[in-house]
Amino acid sequence: MSIKPHFETYRYTTRVCRAGSQSIVECRLPGGEIAGVLAIHARAVPAECVCADGEVRYNGKLFLSVVYEDADRKVCRAERGAEFSHRAENPAVTPACFARAAFRTDNVSWRREGSGLYISVIVGADIDVYGTVQAEYLTGGEGIVAKRKGQPIVKTVCVSGEAETDDEFSTDYIGDILLHSENVHIARVDAEAGQVCVQGEVALNICAQKGDMSLCSYERLLPFRMEIPCDEALPGQTASARVCVKSAVLSADADEERGRCRVNAALILTADCELYIKDELPACEDAFSPSCELICTRERRSGRYLSEIAVFTERVSGQASLSRPIDYSVSLQAAAVPRAEISCKRGENGGEAEGAIFADVILCDADGGHRSAELSLPFLFPIKYDAECTPEVRAAVCGLNVRQRREGEAEAESTLKVTLFLYREAEADYISAAEEGEAYRESDCAVSVFIPRAGDGLWEISKQLRRPPEEVEKSNPELKFPVGAGERIVVWRRKS
Repeated sequence: MSIKPHFETYRYTTRVCRAGSQSIVECRLPGGEIAGVLAIHARAVPAECVCADGEVRYNGKLFLSVVYEDADRKVCRAERGAEFSHRAENPAVTPACFARAAFRTDNVSWRREGSGLYISVIVGADIDVYGTVQAEYLTGGEGIVAKRKGQPIVKTVCVSGEAETDDEFSTDYIGDILLHSENVHIARVDAEAGQVCVQGEVALNICAQKGDMSLCSYERLLPFRMEIPCDEALPGQTASARVCVKSAVLSADADEERGRCRVNAALILTADCELYIKDELPACEDAFSPSCELICTRERRSGRYLSEIAVFTERVSGQASLSRPIDYSVSLQAAAVPRAEISCKRGENGGEAEGAIFADVILCDADGGHRSAELSLPFLFPIKYDAECTPEVRAAVCGLNVRQRREGEAEAESTLKVTLFLYREAEADYISAAEEGEAYRESDCAVSVFIPRAGDGLWEISKQLRRPPEEVEKSNPELKFPVGAGERIVVWRRKS
């Protein structure tokens, strides 16, 4: 054998695939005293993800907060919970992988069956699957002329952590907190020495009952900072994070004489972070053998890394649609469970963010009865980002005001705090295997003349001549690369 290729192996962790699934989770409430449901807040929290052959098995907990009107037109609240499990399929998943799930709750609905009231929630799971992969690459060898070039590779380090945050603030007098929901806004994710730091705000929405039994809603921004240990973190690296509220406990102390109320909020936050570490493989992007044909196998690997986090605020307002008709005999009392759906796309004039703000608006009729309507406020606004980046956008609703300026028409305005994560792809292209082919016939000529193509570089010419680049340069010191038209190269062969 005239060649002896040398290989090296690089092992690293990366996201190998994504999986998704949906499941229907139901809870039952005694329905005898419930005349009508006004608002439901559904929150799903992951518990465990296990990777098996071709699938991810996951489970979690669903927490429901329900505001309803009883037969006496009194507004009440109830809380329920349920555990659930499901699976998401993907052929790339193996037992050696690990996964992390992010849940979303959609299509919350309720129905009566006999004496019970059943609440159904579609829980969607977006699952990232990670695994250890290896890249075997050619570095050179005996009888091989190699062209080395550092090939970019991205390894992903996954870390998670929890943090507690609390706040105390004063409001107008309220008799009871009926419902609360939380939207998380991430403002910064920084890699520091030995840790990943996540900063942002939790937009807290409270639906409350006043002393006169009317309803209202309040908003509050709670800042947070999470420091998550990570041995591989260093300043200058990039990281992304997903933060969710694991639990939120609110209590209110009333001062009836002053007509004020002090609200205490205690939250537990969980964060899943990805740290992106860029490295280089000292691999061969091309190679040949002077003595025989070299049969090479190429491999390409891509890995994404976070390029930039952009944070901005957008004011959204306009006519909103309600699922129920209204008129001047109806008062709009509270906007509960505000949330936003948002996505990015490239348009003719650049990037655009489109979506809608949703909320459950609680209405009070002239006779004092309550009902609810789902509000939808669409939006579309321009955003700037490099077309070569892949965007992931999230938005938190911070404050939502709804009014009836004209009879039968609802107008709404809100502030969106938007976080735009911009990702790029690192592409590695290298020789992963090399085999010896047929031997070349040695020329009988002591001297031959080679006419290269205009624009050929030193490597291209060396490969065609089957001579190392340094030998070509040494024997033709007058040449400049890339060569021009009409150049000639003299090849000398030593006769035995």
